[in-house]
Amino acid sequence: MEHTILGTTLVCQIAIIVRDVEKATLRFAELLGVPAPTIIMANEDGSDTVSYMGQPTKGRVRLSFFHMENVVIEFIEPTDDPSTWKEFLETKGPGVHHIAFKAKDRMLETAAKLEEFGFPLIQNGNKYAYVESTDDLGVILELLDID
Repeated sequence: MEHTILGTTLVCQIAIIVRDVEKATLRFAELLGVPAPTIIMANEDGSDTVSYMGQPTKGRVRLSFFHMENVVIEFIEPTDDPSTWKEFLETKGPGVHHIAFKAKDRMLETAAKLEEFGFPLIQNGNKYAYVESTDDLGVILELLDID
C-alpha cells in the first residue's frame, strides 16, 4: 500500500458533527450499552497550532470518542471558532464529517499528494489534516499523525 497516495486502506476513525455532544454521547453509549466516554474541549489551552483555509484559528472543539473493535467513532460539537466543523454544521447540519486514515510521520507529505490529486488542504493542526474531497467522495478525508 505504500505506493498509493494514502499509503493505507485502513480507516481508523469516522467523525460525526452534532449540535449537542453530551446528548449524542449519552444516546450512543445507551445504544451500545457501554459507559459514556469523557467529553473534552480540544485545544482549550491553545497548544495546537491550527489553520483553517490558510488562516490561524483557535481550533477549539468539544469531542467524545468511542473506541470500537475496528474503528473510533468521534462526535464533534463545534465552537464559535472558525473551522471546517463550524462551517459543516452551519451549511449541512449534523452528519458524517470525515473519515480518517493514519498517516504517521507523513501527514503533510500525504496532504500535499492529495492536493495534487485534487483534494486541497482545508484545515490542519499539529497531528491532523483535513482535505476537501466532498465533491468526489461525499465526505472530507482526515490524515492523522498518530500510531
